[in-house]
Amino acid sequence: MTEGKKKILFIEDEPDQRLILAMRLKKDGFTVLEAENGLKGLEKAVKEKPDLILLDIIMPGIDGLEVTRRLRKNPVTKGIPIVTATAAGLDDVEHKCFAAGADECVRKPYDSAELLAKIRRLLEK
Repeated sequence: MTEGKKKILFIEDEPDQRLILAMRLKKDGFTVLEAENGLKGLEKAVKEKPDLILLDIIMPGIDGLEVTRRLRKNPVTKGIPIVTATAAGLDDVEHKCFAAGADECVRKPYDSAELLAKIRRLLEK
């Protein structure tokens, strides 16, 4: 990894979403790791120790809320900033994300300027 280049783990089950956002993040100078489901994301988070995790909430198997709770319980990953993302229209989804341990929550479709601002703010802490 290049000095100063931040590593983001993007956990998303939709291949098109992963491709589009990973390209955007790479264009903005980030190293992007990808996982297509919660279990693989948990494994990669422990192995790679990314600087930030961007995580979809609605996924088959282990959903993003459970992934967030597990990341927060693991001593290796508990301090990594987590940005959750959801297309769910539920009013209380943001509350659930924060209750699970997320640092930020964004809605899909992504407003890339807003998402990048939140990512940068969390990485500066």
